[in-house]
Amino acid sequence: MKTLTVLCNIVLFGFTCFVLVTDGTPKEASYIVFTLLVVLIPILNVVVLFRSRADDGWVGPHMKEKALETQPKTDAISSRSTAIERVAVICNIILLGFACWAFVDQYPHPEEDGVIAFAVLMVLTPILSLVVLFRNGAKDSWLGLHIKRKALEE
Repeated sequence: MKTLTVLCNIVLFGFTCFVLVTDGTPKEASYIVFTLLVVLIPILNVVVLFRSRADDGWVGPHMKEKALETQPKTDAISSRSTAIERVAVICNIILLGFACWAFVDQYPHPEEDGVIAFAVLMVLTPILSLVVLFRNGAKDSWLGLHIKRKALEE
């Protein structure tokens, strides 16, 4: 799921850059902000997902072992990473809202070949990113810990 999400973010970034090169930059302030969000949020998503992926690989257990040696530093690092994940979640919600607003604002849509693919990608990417970010954050959240506790009690 993470790989699909990273791929969608990279394709959205590339598609947006391609549209910027072919159609030019937007003229209205709201669309300039929207374009900046569409360019920057996929980069943020990829960075956050790659940072969380380090825990899953073969380096993860070694990193956790080293982190236990320096516990105060680990608490600061983990709080920073959860803050970045929260920022990414908020940014993805904002991007999804802006995408819905743009779809409504630009109705009727131009009849070009890539409009439907771009629209699907604009909605799918933030939703996938939110799902993956919530799944990663659920491991250490109060809800994730509660579910683990209930499973251990049974």
